Amino acid sequence: MLNPGEIYRKSLEIIYNSLGIDDSKENRIKARAVHATGDLDVFKTIVFKNDPLNNGINALRLNRFIVTDVNMVISGITRYNRKVCLINDDDVLLKSKMTGLSRSYLSIKKAASIYKDAIYVIGDAPTALMSLIEEVKKGLRPSLVIATPVGFVSALESKIDLLSCEIPLITNISRKGGSPMAAALMNGIIGELHA
Repeated sequence: MLNPGEIYRKSLEIIYNSLGIDDSKENRIKARAVHATGDLDVFKTIVFKNDPLNNGINALRLNRFIVTDVNMVISGITRYNRKVCLINDDDVLLKSKMTGLSRSYLSIKKAASIYKDAIYVIGDAPTALMSLIEEVKKGLRPSLVIATPVGFVSALESKIDLLSCEIPLITNISRKGGSPMAAALMNGIIGELHA
């Protein structure tokens, strides 16, 4: 079995059967995250809040930008061209060097001043999510936030903090996550737009 389409269909069949889930929109998107991580346990950690599916689809229809914390997330998001990552922006690089703050933290600060109604997809850095939460608390209203930063320092805590924000969001309450998971969740919403 070397056909990519067949492999993907078989993988989803295994995921659906293993988890005993139906084919609702939400489950289809969560199943993509399970497929991207190879981890059935992540399914039960994923949280949807404030109607992220419809808000995300509407934002895509309005051709809103997708802002990411790292280039790996941009690379993983397919079938959508308006996406940006400022982690290698000259201003961000200089400010990081001068202040010692992480580039991911500063890149989201800069993005928030430019892309006020974008979809934000954070797949790697807890500091990027912390920066985004600060901006939301100051009044930023993203169309959607997908946040699955990974790690042992502030990853889980930042995702719990995100849940206090009254914005459309998808996150996972776990130390697990990562760029493939974030991109898979975003691709799931793009897929629903084209369905």
